[in-house]
Order: sequence, then C-alpha cells, then structure tokens
Amino acid sequence: MEPLTNEHGATEQALVLRRGKTMSPQTIADGRVMLVDLGTQFVGGDILSRQNGEQYFIVSKQQSSDCVQIQGKRVNAHVNISALTDKYVNHKKVGTEETVIITDCPTYYQDVSAAMHTYDAGLLPKTVKRIVIHNSIKVKLLDRVSFGERNYQVDNIDTAKYVGLYELQLSEDTRQ
Repeated sequence: MEPLTNEHGATEQALVLRRGKTMSPQTIADGRVMLVDLGTQFVGGDILSRQNGEQYFIVSKQQSSDCVQIQGKRVNAHVNISALTDKYVNHKKVGTEETVIITDCPTYYQDVSAAMHTYDAGLLPKTVKRIVIHNSIKVKLLDRVSFGERNYQVDNIDTAKYVGLYELQLSEDTRQ
C-alpha cells in the first residue's frame, strides 16, 4: 500500500499494480490499476500523484464489493495551449495574435501511427497525436498546442470518452 494524493490535496492509501498481463512496453509504462477503499474521494479526471513523482489521470473507476478499481494513464508530458485570433488593421487582416490559455498543462500524449489510422475509424486522416487533458481547460477547435518547439492544431475534442477528461486529436500547425 502507498499513499496517493489528488490535485485537491486528498490523500488515500492504494495498491498500485501494472495493467494486466501485457508485455507491451508502452502499456507497462503508461497504464496502472489502483485499488482503493470503497469510500474513496477520487473521481474520474483527477490527477493522482505517487511518492516517486509519477502522476496519473483517472480514466475509469469500477466498484466491486470490497474495493474500487481505478484505471490510470500516466502524465507523460506538459504542454502549452493558446488561442489564435485574427489581427486586423482597417478591415484588413495583418496577421494573428496568440492568447495563452494555459501553460505547463499536464497531459497524456500518444503518437498516432499508420496502423492506428487503419484500425481506428474515429481518427481524422491528418491526426498525428492524441492527447488527454482535464476538462476544466477551456480548449476549442483550432487552438494551438505546443510541445517544446513544435506546434499542433486541435482538430477534434472528444468529450465523452473519459469522465472528467477531454481527448484531443492534433495535426501539425503550419499557421504563422
């Protein structure tokens, strides 16, 4: 058992396990099952912190007769999100203006491969990354997501896949 703390400061004891019998390195690194008491305060979308510094999004929660099983996805990146608006002078567009929505936003990101495009009918053709963020962030279509020095454009916002979270599909952002 180890203590887990959410972003609101609530701490509970949990048993943290790796996800299933898979041998996939990505699943071993990014997925965790956490068993907590029936009276847990944790809800979908919370970010749980372990003592070793790892953080996990709660993507699902199942209650049984003796405990609550939580599925977690590891926070593996921090991104900046900003909105781009057109800038005008005398009714003539002269460029764009970037307005920061959030900096250092915790996220789970995944590169999208050709195989994923083949088997996942919900992926847009130009999607190169999928990210998961908290649903309290006011993100819109065509907003800019920055990973280091690379910029991506929000093409789709899935509000129903996870409770308390958004899954965004991103494509390369070539706007100036």
